[in-house]
Amino acid sequence: MTRRQRTLMDRAYQEIRQRYMTLQLRPGDWIDDLKISEEMQLSRTPVREALFLLASEGLVLVRPGGGFLVRPLDLIDTSNLFEAHVVVAKAVARLAALRATPEDLKELRAADAAVQQAILRRDPAGIAADNSCLHRLEATAAHNEYFMRLACQIHDQEQRLGYLAFGGTDDWDQIHDHFVLVQKDHSELIQAYEDRDPDTAEAIATRHVQLFRKRIMEFFARSDTDTVDLSGDVLTFGS
Repeated sequence: MTRRQRTLMDRAYQEIRQRYMTLQLRPGDWIDDLKISEEMQLSRTPVREALFLLASEGLVLVRPGGGFLVRPLDLIDTSNLFEAHVVVAKAVARLAALRATPEDLKELRAADAAVQQAILRRDPAGIAADNSCLHRLEATAAHNEYFMRLACQIHDQEQRLGYLAFGGTDDWDQIHDHFVLVQKDHSELIQAYEDRDPDTAEAIATRHVQLFRKRIMEFFARSDTDTVDLSGDVLTFGS
């Protein structure tokens, strides 16, 4: 692939990924790669290459016989996601508490500040993106490539969930208390890393996953069924 081809594919990738995260591409919908290529004034080749890359990341699905689907969003899949998240979050927190470097901690503090600013702006897309960035940096601070890959896959899916839950409320005051707790968790978790305290870090990380799960369940309970597929069982993730 030439540099120009790579640049065009990267452009298509970033645009489609943004549409995915902000639900401009609705869960379960067929992706019209021809329409996207026309909107972006690109040929179909870089768009399809971008879609195959997104498929490798689990964000879109390749349809039998050709074509692409936006990854569906339902309660069974979300339950499995949180089940995986709590296991990975515990491991990442313990390792980060033992291995985070001063530079890692500096980056985490900066990422936490970005989340706080997005909350002050009442920017759902910004909150979801900056929060995902913070937790990817957290996984990086664990200095384990396998956990980092797992954590990035989980936070890719949860960024979309976050935008759905934070952008789907008509009354921002409804989630004010949630964000107060989010900021508390982030601050205390980073402090546990600085203190080299893996037990406290693991406990806060678990609490933080449960907090996000609670927000998602509340959103699902209040949302219209035509905005998200609520088929399947209720969330069964335990405490």
